Amino acid sequence: MVSTQSPARPASPAPTGYRQELHGLRGLAIALVVIYHVFMDRVSGGVDVFLFISAFFLTGSFVRRMEAGRPMAPVSYWARTFKRLLAPGAVVVLATLAGVRLLLPPSTWMPAIHDGIASLLQVENWLLIQRGTDYEAAATTATSPLQHFWSLSIQGQVFLLWPLLFALCAVVVRRTRIAPRRLVGILFVVITLASFAWSVVSTATQQETAYFDTTARIWEFSAGSLLALLPTATPADRDGRSRRERRIRAALGWAGLAVLISTGALIDGRSMFPGWIAAIPLLGATLVILSGVSGSRYGADRLLASKPFSMLGDMSYGLYLVHWPILTLTLLAMEREAAGPVVGVSVIAVSLVLAHLLTRFLDTPIRRWDWANRTAARAGAVALTVLAVGLVPSIGAKMMLENAAADAERRATADNPGARVLDPDFTPHPDADPDAAPLPSAAILPQDWENLPLSCEGDFAPRDGMLADSCRMTDAPDGAPVIVAAGNSRLAQTAVSLMGPAQENGWRLIILRAPSCGFTPGSASYLGPECDAHNEAASEYIDQLQPEAVAVSTTLLPHEGPERVDLVTEGEVPRLLEDGTDVIALRDTPRLPESPVPCLEAGGSVEDCTQMLDPEIMPDRRTDAAVLETLAARREGEVFPVDLVPVICPEHACTPIIGNVHVMFDEDHLTATYMESSGDEVARQLEEAGFRW
Repeated sequence: MVSTQSPARPASPAPTGYRQELHGLRGLAIALVVIYHVFMDRVSGGVDVFLFISAFFLTGSFVRRMEAGRPMAPVSYWARTFKRLLAPGAVVVLATLAGVRLLLPPSTWMPAIHDGIASLLQVENWLLIQRGTDYEAAATTATSPLQHFWSLSIQGQVFLLWPLLFALCAVVVRRTRIAPRRLVGILFVVITLASFAWSVVSTATQQETAYFDTTARIWEFSAGSLLALLPTATPADRDGRSRRERRIRAALGWAGLAVLISTGALIDGRSMFPGWIAAIPLLGATLVILSGVSGSRYGADRLLASKPFSMLGDMSYGLYLVHWPILTLTLLAMEREAAGPVVGVSVIAVSLVLAHLLTRFLDTPIRRWDWANRTAARAGAVALTVLAVGLVPSIGAKMMLENAAADAERRATADNPGARVLDPDFTPHPDADPDAAPLPSAAILPQDWENLPLSCEGDFAPRDGMLADSCRMTDAPDGAPVIVAAGNSRLAQTAVSLMGPAQENGWRLIILRAPSCGFTPGSASYLGPECDAHNEAASEYIDQLQPEAVAVSTTLLPHEGPERVDLVTEGEVPRLLEDGTDVIALRDTPRLPESPVPCLEAGGSVEDCTQMLDPEIMPDRRTDAAVLETLAARREGEVFPVDLVPVICPEHACTPIIGNVHVMFDEDHLTATYMESSGDEVARQLEEAGFRW
């Protein structure tokens, strides 16, 4: 996070000078973030305040320019801002990737590289949403050391958008003579109300997504922009203030600090951000800003303008950048969930030293570089160069890992048979290498998701745009029969087992994947309206396509409790059968108490890392068996049960590697590689059930 504030010449009638107390407030906000991350595992509200202050200064600068009739020059703003933003960010990204390579297991390498690239491109928050990251989760090898770039990415997106909005306002002002502050005020009132309303709704229904969602956070920026438009937010001449006014301003300042500091201490609001709760720390910041330079020797502004807070303000960007990678790499390398007093103090001390060095030898020189600051073209060239310096090694490392994985996959038939070894008639390949590494390779194991080769286009393109990103398919001849598999990420991984048999028989496989959203059209899901809307759109897509078969998970294994009949079995499945559509009834897959990957990476053997499947949780006979038998009696579409639990956990033993292939990459998800190797077993079960390709 970086502020757009810079020392400015005094102007009239309203001073626009450097506000030392807000510089200190920025330092305090980041200090709270660091302390709460290290010691309290709570949301401090400091990030929200930092975003708020950034918009406050950005807006004040552009509005004054608009009122003076000067050009908005958004390109010049972007060039100079990202020149400073990207240089420290790129150094931290590359240093963090080096730390991941040296200290963490190979399964973390590829996700970290993806995080690094997304962070440099200002889209880390959207990557975390796509990945299904839970901000509240404890530190594990799945925790990204670059996760904190989510807020920097949102800030970068706002720094791209806001100048365009001001440029648009400037055009309207010139043509209509509307007062700039009035027009800008109307615009940001609309943005604030719309985003705040969405933030409240989204936080209540899908908090994990809302936490990183730009649209649910943007009201914090627009609120800061609105505050910048108020004359009372601009410091006046303190020498002309009465004693009473000085006392009032001093009281406002201390009240604001009290609200800000106590937010995280008194409210455990991790699951409540960024909804209405985020307004509390912003209220504290607002009181501090409105108090201005109080003129009182006892004012909070004197504390914030003091040398320690000024130094924190100077290094606030660097401190935010370095503290999270140091904390997470330390905890993961030491296999700890919390820092504790000694480690915590050490992490903060190292972070302060590195932040000081980063600020003194990179941030400040880049910001003050006279040659680069003379023209927007030079500043932009520096920004692009820094971006390339960060991206080239990151992309190069990504390509190296992918090439290594591709080389291993080329020998997969011989060295990595996967589920095929469970076939009683299986014969090992004569050229098999007994020392071959398991697939997927450790570096890409956490990324082994279902990824069918084609997006759904042409005749298979969904009418509803919300399905566009979740619909993938295999290639097939024109007019080929179609199987549509619909469900959450667990169903999508299981459905990969249909790919081989479908292609061998000239069918097309389409997978509609909605992360965490089970396919239960007509029934309210626990995820809320967005999941429900996706399910309805998926159901309409199936009606539009009229496939020969639909594959769904007809049982559900929840996080807690035994397997049960899924809602789709008593709702959508009968409707499909009545329409004459065959249904492939996939059984839900096992969940493990813990991911097998860390056990293997810690040196455990396959036997040591095997976990037994509780028959009380997942019995031998699938829980929907009786329901499927009843449905099979219908005369329209037919039901074809498929149960892959025996090849995932043979004889209730969930072995982490079968046939030299990783079975699961976490406690909930099968690897696509292993499920693809299960194609022969799926074909066998379908043939046994009477399915006709």
